[in-house]
Parts: sequence; structure tokens; C-alpha cells
Amino acid sequence: MRSIRWIVCSLLIVLAGLGAAGSVLALFVHTQVNDTDSYVETVAPLASEPAVQAAVVDRLTEELTQRLDRFPQVVTRQAEKLVREAAQSLVSSDQFATLWTAANRQAHAQLAAMVTGRATDGIVRSDDSGTVTLSLEPIMTELRTNLRDRGFTVVDRLPTFDPQFEILQSDELVRAQDLSNTLDRAAAWLPWVSLACAIAAVAVAPRRMRALSLVGLATAVAMIALLVALAVVRRVYLQNSDIPSSEAAVAVYDALAVSLVSSIRVLLACGVAVAVVGYVAGGSRSATLMRARISQLIPRGSEANSSTHREVPGPPR
Repeated sequence: MRSIRWIVCSLLIVLAGLGAAGSVLALFVHTQVNDTDSYVETVAPLASEPAVQAAVVDRLTEELTQRLDRFPQVVTRQAEKLVREAAQSLVSSDQFATLWTAANRQAHAQLAAMVTGRATDGIVRSDDSGTVTLSLEPIMTELRTNLRDRGFTVVDRLPTFDPQFEILQSDELVRAQDLSNTLDRAAAWLPWVSLACAIAAVAVAPRRMRALSLVGLATAVAMIALLVALAVVRRVYLQNSDIPSSEAAVAVYDALAVSLVSSIRVLLACGVAVAVVGYVAGGSRSATLMRARISQLIPRGSEANSSTHREVPGPPR
């Protein structure tokens, strides 16, 4: 009977560890896909990233100057410098941060639809190669206004166009849609199932403190495995990415992953803490010796502390 209880306990511990890893991913997908405010809060700081600013300037300059080819070459050469200066001035201003945030807020609905496989035409688009682009049309409109104010009225003779800024590129994006849908639905129940497995593992174990320590250890191992997997995915993504600006790709990827990494680190710390508490409070010989040593140190510390506060007798009267 005792061995059967340990077998059941071991299975529940494994399920709790796997459930903890799945819960982190599920809550991340659910938050980033369904919560617009959380998504905007994540990507808004990218407006101040030099790599992203440089990539946006290059994209705006390239798209605008390409449409000046039918004008005299003298105009084209002068225009490229003027356009780049105006674009640089725009992305360095507070106005760009506002435009960037607004564009991403509008983009979130299309991004969510794309991730779940229900993409529609909108400000965010995805092609068959898994490249996700963000429409820069509002920013381009503001740039054309700035150029017009600088006296470069040639922009009024150009047709309206919608430049795209690549924010993600992954060949696995289409295949990841089913997984994203599954994780999104699991976010409502998987954390509770994982917690129930952990509690049940401790309840059925012949030695509950040892089981508690193993639950914490399993959680910590699962979080370490997730961190390693994320590091591998990041490296593969950046090596295989066809996005022109690799530095901007790094900034976008890291910004989107920062909340996930933070959650993993918190659970890793909690898992280690639970493992240590369960071990120290357990009935193993090493834990008993450790508690004995700690108990020996505490009275000595108390005695030393009391001796320092002992009243010093005054001089005889």
C-alpha cells in the first residue's frame, strides 16, 4: 500500500510540474492575445528603442523615396536627405510614441485574430511565410505633413500608400495557431488543475514534507526547462529571421517575451523555496541534523544577545 501511494504521488508530482509549465504559457498567451491593455503596455516601450526607431526611419525613407523615381534625379537626391531628417525628427519626438501606441492598440484585434487563425485585413497582416507586419500609414501621414510644413510640397503629388513594418517573422506561425488556441482555452482551468495535483500529491504521500519538497523541485525543474527552451527559440528565431533589421527583431522579441520570462523566474524562485522548506521540515536524517544545528545556534545567539544587555554594576557607594 505504501509503494502504491508513492507511485500515485510521483505521477501527481509530474503532472503538477508539467501543469505549472503549461499554465505559465497558457496565461501568457491568454494575456497577450486577449488583453489589449497588457499588449499595448508590452510594446509601447519599443517606441524609444533606438533599433526600432532606426528601422522605422529606414522603412519610411525607403518607401517614400521609391515613389520619387519619376522625378528628376536632383530632386530625388535632395529629397532622400530631407525625408530621412524629417523621419528621424518624427520618431525622436513624443508624438511618435503616441502614434506607435495608437497603431498597436488598433493592431491588437487583428493580431489576436491572426494568432488564432481568424486573420482579417487590417493594420496587422501576416503572409504565408509567417511574416507579421504593422501598418505605418498613420506615421507616414504625419511624416508627409511634416515634409509639407518644411516646404517639400512634392509629397502632395504622391499617391496615398501604406508602408509596412515587419515586427515578427516565423515559419512556424501558421502551425502555432492551433497550439495558441489550445493554450488560450486552457488558461481558465490548467492552473487550478496543476495546483490540485500538487495538493493531492502531498495529501496521498506517506511522507508529506518530502512530497512537498519534490513538488517544489518539479516546479523549479519545469521552469528551468522553459527558460532553456525560450533561449533556444530566441536563438533559432534570430538566426532564421528574414526581417531586414535584426536589432529591431531582437528588441521586439525581447519585449514580447519579458513578461513570460518574469513569470517563469517568479515560479522558479517559489519552487526552490517550497523545495527547501519541505526538505528542512522533513523527517530525513540530514534534515533532522540540520534542524538540530539550527536549534543549537538559536540559544547561543539568544544567550550572547542577553549578555550584551546585562546591566553593568555601578561603583560602590
